[in-house]
Amino acid sequence: MDEYLLEINDLRRRIAKLKFERASVVIIEELEAQLRILKAIYESASWLFSAGEKDRRLPASFRERQLGSWTFDNVYFYVYEQAVAIEPDGHDLATLISHHDYTSPLLSTVAAK
Repeated sequence: MDEYLLEINDLRRRIAKLKFERASVVIIEELEAQLRILKAIYESASWLFSAGEKDRRLPASFRERQLGSWTFDNVYFYVYEQAVAIEPDGHDLATLISHHDYTSPLLSTVAAK
C-alpha cells in the first residue's frame, strides 16, 4: 500500500472514529469532502498512470515538459497540480477532479511538435 492510500485510509478511520464519538456534523462533513477529493485525485492519477503505460506519448510528453520520469509519484503530483487549479464554481470539486481531462494537455504538447 502506497503513502497516498495510507493517507486515505487514515482519514477514513478518523471519520469513522468521529462518527462513533458523535462529533460535530460540520467537521465530519468537511473531512468527508476532503476524503472524496483525495480519492478523486488518487483514482485520476491511477487512471492516467495506467494510460501512460499503454500510450507512450504520455510519458514522452512528461519528459518534454520536464515533469520527470513516468512514475506514479510524478503522475500524482501532475494530477494534484491540475486538480488544485480547478475552480468548483458551486459544483462538487471531487466530481470535477474525477471528470477533468488530464491527458489532452499532455497530448497536445506532443502533437504540436
